Amino acid sequence: MAIARNKFWLFGVRAHQDDRLLGKNSFESGGIRDHFTVWSRITPAEGAFMLDVPNIALINCDGIPVPFSKDARGYAESFYRMDRVLWGSTGSGGFRVGNEEKYICQLAELYPNITGAFMDDFFGKFKNHPNAAEEAEALLKEIRGELDKACRPMDLYIVWYTHEFDAVSPSLLSYVNGITLWTWNYQELPLLAERFDKIETLFPNQKKMLGVYMYDFPAGISVPLDMMELQCELGLSLLKQKRLDGMIFEANSVMGVGLPSEKWLREWIDKVKYTEIPD
Repeated sequence: MAIARNKFWLFGVRAHQDDRLLGKNSFESGGIRDHFTVWSRITPAEGAFMLDVPNIALINCDGIPVPFSKDARGYAESFYRMDRVLWGSTGSGGFRVGNEEKYICQLAELYPNITGAFMDDFFGKFKNHPNAAEEAEALLKEIRGELDKACRPMDLYIVWYTHEFDAVSPSLLSYVNGITLWTWNYQELPLLAERFDKIETLFPNQKKMLGVYMYDFPAGISVPLDMMELQCELGLSLLKQKRLDGMIFEANSVMGVGLPSEKWLREWIDKVKYTEIPD
């Protein structure tokens, strides 16, 4: 048996990445008036410490941290106590520098906790391309091929929004080990259990992690606490059933500003982290 905490991850980005979005809605409950500040100074490693989660996915934003840079090495060093680390192969909007996989293989030789790559918004970058499926498959094949050169097997995870059942052919995911499932609008969270069942049927061979937003970016507010409870308790239930491989919390860039959802999440993790679940 394992404990729930072993399966908890942080979705990590550079500090201040979402500052411009935190003050989006100044007048709604959960908006700027309820914050300590609209500037989040929290780094990925600090966010993982604050939530007490042992695993992290570092997502590059606009190509930062740049592969092979001293800045990127500094991020990797800050994660040396983490159990498992996934490193960004595509970042926000599907952005790529182009040599991320080679760097991930290099990091794997230096840090034994580097376990794979993470692709944020991968399929979104092909949304308006006439040959989207072919282009996506070619890039997936390239990424998978480079990761297979690593000193040990590397997982490859992608972001998948739970409402996008037709975003891409499920056959393309043969290159992918795992899917992280995200509900972009908190109003749709009551549909999550039903959508998970469908995704589970569509992708039986991929590991699945449930993505949990603390901040609703479209609405510009803290995710309401009843919706935090709904998604987190569903995730814990699925972990107990061995239908889910992890939960990933988004993100350090909205932490430390006084979101009610962050406080609720910290308390929930403290309450459930030693819950026994199948390994």
